[in-house]
Amino acid sequence: MPKQARALRTYDRVLDAAASEFALKGYARTNLQHVADRTGLTKGAVYGHFSSKEELAGVLEHHFETVTDDLLCHARQSGAPPVDRLGSLVRSLADLFEKDVRVRAALRLTAEMPRPDGCPPPVLDGIQRDTRALLREIQDAGRLPPSLPPETVADLVVAVLFGTHYTTTACGQEGLGSRVHAMWDVLSSALLDHGAQDGPGA
Repeated sequence: MPKQARALRTYDRVLDAAASEFALKGYARTNLQHVADRTGLTKGAVYGHFSSKEELAGVLEHHFETVTDDLLCHARQSGAPPVDRLGSLVRSLADLFEKDVRVRAALRLTAEMPRPDGCPPPVLDGIQRDTRALLREIQDAGRLPPSLPPETVADLVVAVLFGTHYTTTACGQEGLGSRVHAMWDVLSSALLDHGAQDGPGA
């Protein structure tokens, strides 16, 4: 068991080191020697856990999908009013982008890697889809004016979330969450009817 625990700790060290390299340098300029240097391990020891740079990138992207799916699932299933669920989702994603280096790496990889089908990555498509669905619920509850298309407002919300991340340098993520929180407060104050009550037919 101690040997397994050490192996898991080393696995995590390598993955975090790779995430830091990918987030800072991107896919093309990251190599396994730099990852090994960050951990203090030999390159051979790194290969003992990951066979290639491609495998590391795939594990990081899977991590991004998993943690994001958890947040989306909570937003769909929570019994809170839809406007609260959307605000919580936006804030939680922003905090994740700021604090989780594995997610930041996956975001950069997602932006850099071409997709043969030309479609957005499934995780980004899921965020867009669920944001639109929540805004339709908000509009049905009387909180979003009928003149504002939920799809357009969703595009704006997602652009704020991802645009704030992508316009922040890899070395300066501190405060990203609070910036998005403040932007969400401005957007929700400007777009949503705070005099209406949540609930169908309100």
